[in-house]
Amino acid sequence: MKRLLFAIFLAMLFATQPVWAGAEQVFRVGVTAFRDKAATVKEWQPTLDFLGTQIPGTRFEVVPLNLPEFEGALRAKSLDFLITNPQHYIAMESKYGVSRVATLVRSESGQVVNHFGGAIFARAERNDIAQLADLKGQRIAATDKTSFAAYLIQYDMLQQQGIDLEHDSTMLFMGFPQDLSVQAVIDGRADVGFARSGVLEAMAREGKLDLSRLKVINATRHGGFPFLVSSPLYPEWPLAAAPHVPFDITNQVVAALLLMPSDSAAAKSGRYYRWSTPVEYQSVQALMQRRHIYPFDKPETVTLSEVLREYAVPMLLAACVVVLAMALLYARAFQLNRQLVQSRQALKQMAHHDALTGLPNRNLLDDRLEQALAQARRDGHALALCMLDLDGFKPVNDQFGHDTGDRVLQAVAARIKAAVRECDTVARFGGDEFVLLVNGFGNESTLGEVLARVIAAIAQPLECCPDAQVAGSVGVSVFGTDAHDATALLRHADEAMYQAKAAGGNRYVCFGAAMSMATASATRMPSTPADMMPPA
Repeated sequence: MKRLLFAIFLAMLFATQPVWAGAEQVFRVGVTAFRDKAATVKEWQPTLDFLGTQIPGTRFEVVPLNLPEFEGALRAKSLDFLITNPQHYIAMESKYGVSRVATLVRSESGQVVNHFGGAIFARAERNDIAQLADLKGQRIAATDKTSFAAYLIQYDMLQQQGIDLEHDSTMLFMGFPQDLSVQAVIDGRADVGFARSGVLEAMAREGKLDLSRLKVINATRHGGFPFLVSSPLYPEWPLAAAPHVPFDITNQVVAALLLMPSDSAAAKSGRYYRWSTPVEYQSVQALMQRRHIYPFDKPETVTLSEVLREYAVPMLLAACVVVLAMALLYARAFQLNRQLVQSRQALKQMAHHDALTGLPNRNLLDDRLEQALAQARRDGHALALCMLDLDGFKPVNDQFGHDTGDRVLQAVAARIKAAVRECDTVARFGGDEFVLLVNGFGNESTLGEVLARVIAAIAQPLECCPDAQVAGSVGVSVFGTDAHDATALLRHADEAMYQAKAAGGNRYVCFGAAMSMATASATRMPSTPADMMPPA
């Protein structure tokens, strides 16, 4: 049924394409280029080539631009999409009505983030620079006065602390890359430096910097954020659509980006992890409005009487047109709104659920695992992550074909979901692997009962393939006992699962027991403990 709905959704998207569906349609995507435009094309064209392969009859091309060029292109309606930093996006949204449809996600130090901040740093031995107030009278190195992450964030934060950089300190604008500002502080040419979060860590990884030589001023911790940072966090770069782009094309672009593998060549070229649904950029706009940054640098003082005096006749004509066309517009808007709601619902389902089984996919599993870990740390609830791999599934594909294999996977997924409790999560990890999150099981016997039901349910004969013999091997990792973070839980559960398969399958093995089995001699493999086997 899920596959049928997915097919209907795709058919609806492509059936609503306009006349260009029969010929190649080119979409121009403006991308902010701070330095070398050729490097910008090289970095981002693989992402746009990926979109072209996912949306038949289309081609996407990179148009590297700076902010003034963005304005000219949008004014001429020669851009369809744009990928830019948050400050540029807010300016283009305010002036030309572009709308965000996705947000960039990066992966650093094992953490997945779609926000960034600004860092303020000095040499570690500068005991006279310990807090924000000490920045008065200092020489400060920054990239550029228009840099959002390497100047404006810090400028805004210091202004709120009563420090005016233009009058209270000496600014040294070093230009790109931001490494120049860091090096100026290390060399003593500047007392303090500004940089985007992550720059210091990147330089340390590349061997350009010993982090112990620097200290971060007003160091701030944000839950799950892996970088040294001094400021609040702001959302990453968005992908935005111009107002004239048909919503069905926008929907297909978003769907393709959300499903892009994190290890794809496009993601590696663009130096990101994946894309997510768009986050809120209100914090960026608020900063720009507070500091009167373009396009909020010229406050308008227009009175109602002036508007009426200048535009009375056009407004009257427009009102007449609106009244005459209201009935047709209402009918059309109702139809489009219904299609849009259906498309968004289908996109949400596609982004978070496996198309074959209907189970949560890895994106949704990541979110639920982080929530479960947070609750376990806060309330002390028990949490087990179980990696399940099907025994005997490959012969099903080899002997009966992949269509039968798909039906077997659907049947097994339904059985696993029926065997666990409502508070537990079952996700498809990929291929014939599944992940179970067992929450609040109280004691090991309850966990064992859940897993025994799952293994017993999988081993039952399959109506869709009576000759198939499928069983389950489960590896179990318990939070707080075996591991303390998501990465370790997944790794330990995977190791225990392979020990379960090595012991004959159709059973579960806990990580502690798996380690004991792994260190034992192959000729002296201990017999399987009774509490690791499903009941007879």
